[in-house]
Amino acid sequence: MAEIITETLGRAVRYQQVPFADFRARMVQRGASPALAQDMADMVDARNNGIYEAEPRDPASVTATGFRQWCQDVLKPAVQS
Repeated sequence: MAEIITETLGRAVRYQQVPFADFRARMVQRGASPALAQDMADMVDARNNGIYEAEPRDPASVTATGFRQWCQDVLKPAVQS
């Protein structure tokens, strides 16, 4: 994903995994409640452990817009404005 974002925006974007405790602490420092920070950490943990692979993907369950197209259509204009 970072590679696609880098290509789309024309500037370096990198991914850095951080421990969940640091993730939660940073969210709280930026104004999130402890409960929200924990919920977000739980969501990321579930994603890392394959929750989205629980159901097989098929044409009916896949969006028409891929990540690269979304970056071009939505992310890039938002960053440039």
